[in-house]
Parts: sequence; structure tokens; C-alpha cells
Amino acid sequence: MKIFLSILFSIIVTGAYAQSEDGIRFTQGSWSEVKQLAKEQNKAIFIDCYTSWCGPCKMLSKDVFPQKEVGELFNANFINYKVDMEKGEGPMLKKQFNVTAFPTLVWVDGDGKELHKSVGAPKAEDLIKTAQLVIDGKGLAALQRRYESKPNDYDTMIEYIGALANAYEKQKIQDVLSPYFESVKETDLLDKKNYMLIKNYLSDIYSPAFIWFHKHEDEFQKQYPDDDIEQKIYRTYLGYGHSLVKKNEVDYSAYKKYCKTLKKRKVLGREKIQAFIEESICRAEQNWDAYITKVNDNMEKGYQDVNNSFLYYNWAKAIDNSSNATTAHYEQAAQWMEKAFEVSIWPLANNIVYLDEKLKILEKAQVNSQEITELKERIGRLKEEVGM
Repeated sequence: MKIFLSILFSIIVTGAYAQSEDGIRFTQGSWSEVKQLAKEQNKAIFIDCYTSWCGPCKMLSKDVFPQKEVGELFNANFINYKVDMEKGEGPMLKKQFNVTAFPTLVWVDGDGKELHKSVGAPKAEDLIKTAQLVIDGKGLAALQRRYESKPNDYDTMIEYIGALANAYEKQKIQDVLSPYFESVKETDLLDKKNYMLIKNYLSDIYSPAFIWFHKHEDEFQKQYPDDDIEQKIYRTYLGYGHSLVKKNEVDYSAYKKYCKTLKKRKVLGREKIQAFIEESICRAEQNWDAYITKVNDNMEKGYQDVNNSFLYYNWAKAIDNSSNATTAHYEQAAQWMEKAFEVSIWPLANNIVYLDEKLKILEKAQVNSQEITELKERIGRLKEEVGM
């Protein structure tokens, strides 16, 4: 009891908070404290995995979490916990729960074992439905147990794959599809149910099913003329290439094989694909001179979407988070962050974060104080404009 009270006191003192009196009440504290509190109250834990720059994350916090119906369900059944995936224990939890997109919503038990996960910003009614699945013991973990007990049941497999897709668990989907496609005759891949699995979920370029799909592209195009099968093939090869490049780690042996595969199979757009992967490799190696050159070169070639704020932010943060950037690298990152602000489609109140990030980068770059002063004044005026 003393342990429980001390944890509860600690959480209250450090700032239990909610977006409104009726909405979800989130607790603060260390991850170990939150797990212990969940055990004491015999509740599961709901984790809002967010970042400071994520527009949909802000919309969830502003428009969905404060709603009374949402708060009633979540406060009664879960210990609710918000974690910035880029700060404190965030990176550890990001790795533990394989968080690769934002917002990601995760439900776990008191031991931290995953019960369910979904990616994206749902409406209130959809969030309530998802939470109720967890309460009823029908989350992703339960679907996995059902699938493992009946791996040859098609409907069970489809339901499990759908939940995995919603959780952004791409590799687990491939693990499920592999044995299924092994049982399917090649010509039967043209059947609509199998084609839809290929189209929506198959991402392993070395899968026999994908190889057959690529070789018989014309047959699929005749049978499904309204679908952009060529784009499916392109995106699959690109996605696979990116999967070979992790943060600070590149599978060079697999990449060499991959490049040979692109050439051997005469993949359309392979020059563009390799340009993107090379950009990722420079980033993983923290070779910032080569990275900046490659990014700018890809933009000049028209490979990149110059109106995508997330791309500019991502490029800038790669340099900002590095340990070996120079003043020149920081200055380029600051320029990219400015572009993120300029092209973003989100409301001004959300976009000011890009300028806040730019300011931090310029301070690291130790540029002249006048530039920093002017940016601070600009940020101040914009915040006043939106009532921040």
C-alpha cells in the first residue's frame, strides 16, 4: 500500500494532467512507476506514442482525447500514459514496441506485454471501438493466438493480417503470408483474393509469389486494368531497399544483392530507387557532406516531393540529432526546417514547432546573434498571432 501511495503521489506531484476535465487523464512518471501503478489498480496501460512535430498527434490531443465518452472509458479501464518518442524513455519504448510511425497507440498489461497496437489518429468513436476490443480481450495479441491455433483458416488469417497492417507490423505480415502462398498454385495468384493479398500486403521481393507476380505483370494488368500494378511493383522494390538500411546500420551484403536484383529483373525506375536508398545509406553512416549532396541532387532530378514538410523536417532532424555535424551541416538543416514551415499544410499553431526546431539548430551552429534574435522575434510574433 505504501508503494502504491508513493507512486500515486509521485505521479500527482509531477503532473497528472488531462486535456479537459471530462477527457482522458494522463499520468506522468517513469515507465517502471506506471507499470507498477497498473498492477496495483489491476488495469492495462494505454500509451500515446507521439512526437512534438506530429500534426495528427496534436489533433488527437486537442480533438479526441478531451471528449467525455473517450475519457469515461479510458479512465475507468486504463492507466493512460503519453510518451514523446524522441525524449527520455521514449526511444527505449519506441524500440520495445516497434513504433515506426506517429501517432502509434499501444495497449500493454502491467508487465509491459503488448495487448494491442494501432497506427494513426482515429476519430473518437473508432478509438472507443478499438479500446473496447482490448477490454474484451480481442486485441492483436488475442488475434495472434487465434491465428497460431488455426494457421490454415483463411478468415482467421485475413483478420490477423488486417490487425497487423493497422499496427504497421510489416515483417509479421510477411511471416504470415509466406506459408499461405506456398500452398497456392502460381496460376491461382491471379484469383482476386490472392491478388488483393499481393497488392495490399506482400512486400518481400524474394517471395516466389512476388517474383511470379512481377514476371506476369501483363496478365495482372489485363485482369485488373483499373489498378496501378506498375506502381505496386515500384513501391515494393523501394520499400524493400529501405528495409536494408537501419539507423546507424546498413546490411551491405543484402544491399549488394538487392542492386543486382534490380538490374537483373530490369525494374522500372531502378535509378530513382537506388538514389533514394543511397540517400538513406549516407544518413545511416552520418556522412553529412554526401547526404546533403544526395538530397539536393535528388530534388534537382525531381525525385523528391518539394512540397512535403515531413521530408524537410526529417532531413533536418537527421543532422540535428547527429554527433558529428559541423556548422555548415547545421546551416543546411536550418534551411530545410524553414522549408518545412513554408510548405506545411497544417495550421499555423502546429507549424510554429518547425521554427522552434530551426532556432535550436541555429544555436547549435553558433551563427551570428542577429539572425538568432530576429528568428526569436519572429516566433514570438507568430505565437501571439495564434494565441499561444
